[in-house]
Amino acid sequence: MKCPRDGSELSVEKYEADIEVDVCGECHGVWLDRGELEAIQETTERDYRSELAVEPDPVSAALDRAREHHQPVACPKCGAQMETREYGYCSQVMIDACPEACGIWLDAGELQELEKFFERQKQQSDTVGDRALYLWLSLTSVFHRPRKR
Repeated sequence: MKCPRDGSELSVEKYEADIEVDVCGECHGVWLDRGELEAIQETTERDYRSELAVEPDPVSAALDRAREHHQPVACPKCGAQMETREYGYCSQVMIDACPEACGIWLDAGELQELEKFFERQKQQSDTVGDRALYLWLSLTSVFHRPRKR
């Protein structure tokens, strides 16, 4: 499979809990097949406690995201133009999602930012109902298809 950003060959690497992801050796982006992000979300092998102790600055993060401009990319599996959108409606992490639900492309560092987001949400979630709602919102944001007009 080829990197949607630079065309380099993606290599398969184990990430967490023996979850295999496809990584670009040039731009360090990551391709996650359908279901892999959710599997990573359920594991906690990486320790982000020290980074989570510092409260994020949502205004600066929003400005940083607004300044970033990436060209749309094609899904490395099916070739469809991927949709760029914020993951989970409040993560401030922009992902590229395949409209055919093949998976998602994360640019360098975005997977780690999502893991911090997941851990922060787990810390803030006190009830099973909150966690179920959070999981549902996460899943629907990844595979959301905009309505055609």
